[in-house]
Amino acid sequence: MTLSWWQKRKGIEKIGGSAIPLEPIAADIAVVGGGLVGISTAHFLKSLGCQRVIVLEKNFVGYGASGRNAGFILSGLSEPYVRLLTGMGKDSARRLMKATFENHDLIAGAIREKNIECAYQRSGSYHLAVSEVERRELEESAELMIRDGFRAEYVDRLPGPAGDRFSGYMGGYYCPHDGKIDPFAFVRGLAAEIEVFEDFGVEKIVRKNGMVELSGGPVTVRAELVVLAVNGYAPLLDNFFGRFVFPVRGQMLATSPLNSNVLGQNTYYANFGYDYFRQADDNAVIMGGLRNRFFKDEVGYDDKTNPALQAELEEYIRNNLGIDHFDVAARWSGVMGNTIDGLPLIGALPHNSSVLAAVGFNGHGFGLGMLAARDLATAIMKNENSEILGRFSLKRFA
Repeated sequence: MTLSWWQKRKGIEKIGGSAIPLEPIAADIAVVGGGLVGISTAHFLKSLGCQRVIVLEKNFVGYGASGRNAGFILSGLSEPYVRLLTGMGKDSARRLMKATFENHDLIAGAIREKNIECAYQRSGSYHLAVSEVERRELEESAELMIRDGFRAEYVDRLPGPAGDRFSGYMGGYYCPHDGKIDPFAFVRGLAAEIEVFEDFGVEKIVRKNGMVELSGGPVTVRAELVVLAVNGYAPLLDNFFGRFVFPVRGQMLATSPLNSNVLGQNTYYANFGYDYFRQADDNAVIMGGLRNRFFKDEVGYDDKTNPALQAELEEYIRNNLGIDHFDVAARWSGVMGNTIDGLPLIGALPHNSSVLAAVGFNGHGFGLGMLAARDLATAIMKNENSEILGRFSLKRFA
């Protein structure tokens, strides 16, 4: 098992949640998965009046992709805005973009409300082009975002020292709304008041006597409703997802703290999201991506590093960011859940309406996950659907 820089820094002791009882557990709603979406869903269900909502996590809260990403809070999806407009139409693309801004506001609000220490900053992000094709798309995307009421600024080159230091980029756009966060610390902070059972691996879910029964953990759990928030691991719990959710692995590293901040406070997202980097609050460089160079290797559930890809991450820091001398403090991998159309899957399973899913966030869980969790909890507790739930509904494939 690898551990992310965030997990190593904070420590992976259990959050001090509930001890697993000897008798079967009964709950109104059981959420499977202790990452951002699972914890957020439980958070909103509890706030909306659910009497007993529990979270079952196979390892520890924040074990998976939620504790292994770069800590970006980005607007939009992996594709530039111009592509969303082409694929969805103006109204749908604009509403989806607006939803990611609202998602960011939900995260910021939870941090204030619960006083979560997670190094959060609304510091802005640069989306950078590495080809003329990408440059034109980013320039057009910035123009279209401004037209549709979003803040964005096209740049020919990065301002200040970064523009002199960086190489290989052909312009891009700046989004001041975006931010950065310690993702592991945020998820664990949000989980502080949630009833969580860690070391509880669910293996089988069946409907029995009007309830949903979950087995595989130390005891059986029975609930009226179950929410699967296991992202890329969804196919392991239900065969339905085998055709629609695909586990892909992301590789990352963190350097030891540098003597100075050379990247500024921003986050950087380049090459259509295949390259991403930033500096942390102690000036360590967090670098990830390059999966496009190793498509055949970086698939599946194995939690391991790829030495060849890791070496290329180091070279990227030297060649593209102009940082020649550094030590590596942590190397890790994380499993993401990609879908066949690049959008999450949210809603009731076609063969069991008592089991709902919120999975397949395509590496952008912190861009949409909290909003999706809020809307799903609202649909459960108030029977109020939202446009986002409709857009991400499983019914588009079922």
